[in-house]
Amino acid sequence: EEIMDSQLKMMFACCHPSIPAESQMALILKTLCGLNTAEIAKAFLKEEETIAKRIYRAKEKIKLEGIQLQMPGNHQLAQRIDAVLHSLYLLFNEGYNSSHPDKLIRDELCEEAMRLTYLLTKNITTNLPRTNALLALFCFQASRLNARLDDKGNIILLKYQDRGRWYRPLIIKGNQFLEKATEQESSIYHLEAAIAWLH
Repeated sequence: EEIMDSQLKMMFACCHPSIPAESQMALILKTLCGLNTAEIAKAFLKEEETIAKRIYRAKEKIKLEGIQLQMPGNHQLAQRIDAVLHSLYLLFNEGYNSSHPDKLIRDELCEEAMRLTYLLTKNITTNLPRTNALLALFCFQASRLNARLDDKGNIILLKYQDRGRWYRPLIIKGNQFLEKATEQESSIYHLEAAIAWLH
């Protein structure tokens, strides 16, 4: 089964093995997800200048070496999936805890990260335990979005949130994806999803 979504195809294309992994992800977040350099720097805990240089070098390498950014075959998807998953993780995080001063939560980024990760679970090659664990984490976190801001737009810490405002259908979905994720492997996404599940 082929991934048909053009956004995902380009993400996998950007993860060319001749480009360093962090540069792959920075390129994805900048060119495909629309994050600015400051937001990407925050995600990687780096200086803006460092990220800007990485993106520039990646683009120059693509141009100078004539690297063809094409959707890889199924056998190469497994080699590139981790960079794509981590890019989606960082995209969701920017939505969940935005660095934008006027908008502390950006629902559209969370929704896009969830949409793309869901599509990965529908592809036979990328429907891995860690893919399901990441989607479970997103579901658990997104279920709390409506309870995270007060009337003045300030963040409400977890222990003070009104749990009645948590969106139960997403919690149920998260449980389903976490059950699918418990086969054969564990990852950082499994750990974070399990912590979110406990809450």
